[in-house]
Order: sequence, then C-alpha cells, then structure tokens
Amino acid sequence: MRSVCYVYCILAAVFLVIFVCMPVSAAQGVTIGAGPGSGPGYGNDSAGPDNASLQERVTVREQVTVRTQECSPDEACNATRLRAMVAERNQVYQAGAEGTISPVQVAGGAVFAFRAAAPLTGGNAPDLIRLSEEINGSVRNAVQNEERIRSQNGFMVFLFGGDHTSADAMMQEVVQNRVRIAEMNRLIEGCGCDPETATLLREQVQAMEQEQARFESLANAEKAKRGLFGIFG
Repeated sequence: MRSVCYVYCILAAVFLVIFVCMPVSAAQGVTIGAGPGSGPGYGNDSAGPDNASLQERVTVREQVTVRTQECSPDEACNATRLRAMVAERNQVYQAGAEGTISPVQVAGGAVFAFRAAAPLTGGNAPDLIRLSEEINGSVRNAVQNEERIRSQNGFMVFLFGGDHTSADAMMQEVVQNRVRIAEMNRLIEGCGCDPETATLLREQVQAMEQEQARFESLANAEKAKRGLFGIFG
C-alpha cells in the first residue's frame, strides 16, 4: 500500500513539473518567434522604402549644410547672392553729385566681386582674384599719373608741352592690364560657372576695360601736347 502511495506522489510531481514548464517554453517560443528579423516589420524590412527615403532626406540635408558651411559671409553660394552683394557695394561707393564711381572704386569692386565669387569659379578662383588685385594696384598707379598730369601748370604746359613721363607710365599700365584682362576673360570662359555668374563677372572685366580705354585716351592726348618750344624745337 505504501509503494502505491509513492507511485502516485511521483506521478503527481511529474504532472506538476510538466504543467509549470510548458507555459514558460511556449512564452519563450513566442518571444523568439517575434524577435527582430523573424516577423513583419523587422529584419530585412528595416531597409525598405520608408527607411531608404529617410536616408535620402538626411543625405540631402547634410549636402546643403556642407555647401552652406563652404560659403563665408563674404562669399556667394549662388549667382543671385553674388549680384546682390555687388549691387550693395556699388551703392555704398556711389560717388557725389554725378553718381559716378572712380577708377579705383571700379577696380576695387572687381576685386570684391571675384573674391565673393570664389565658391562659384572653382579652380580658377585664385588666378581670377590675383589678376583682379594686380589690375587694382595698377589702376592706383595710373590714377597717380593722371593726378600729376591734371595738376600741371598751364603756362608750363604751353611752353614745354605735356607730362610725357607720366603719360608713358600710364600707357605701360594700360598695356599690362589688357594682357591681364584677356587672361581673365579666358579663365571666366573655362571656369564652369553658371551663365548668370559668368555674365556678372564679365561685366566687372568690361568695367575695368573701359577704364583702361580712358587712361589710354588721356595718355595719348597728353603726349600730343608739344608746347611752344616743342613745336619750334
């Protein structure tokens, strides 16, 4: 009789263990089955269209941020901004009653424009800036010669003619600047700029070219002044 009780106790213990362990195993099976990569919305689905679209938006935003960071406050990241910057500067330097801009301001404005356009002119930016700065320095020298010519005593000019030394120096500046201007036009042509940027930069070069033509005319007129002693000499 006692052995039968032992058998019943063992059977009861076995049933109790089975009853307790089966729900746990089932729960673990559900958890594993629903784990990442085994059900809808997980695993390979994470690289689906929605996630790819999000990645594209992040990439575009990062590219815009990089382009913005590449442009300092003194630079233009597009042609519209460049034209606005040049217009603002010209308004500041607009001179007196006649509303004209001096040769030095014209050349300085070109330097400003080419520096601002550096992000838009690519690998040609350094040479364009350098050439515009060289022309700017040359124009300052030409203006000094012009001031010497205009400050001459009229009676001395009548007797001895014009200031040929200043006129010759001015012509040398003109010749050198025309070489620089031709090089700048070539660089603009090959800079890969958008049409609006290229047009604006050509406008700057044309303005400097017009000043060179004025200097040449002034120098030739001064050299033509022979004076009284020059006529009879």
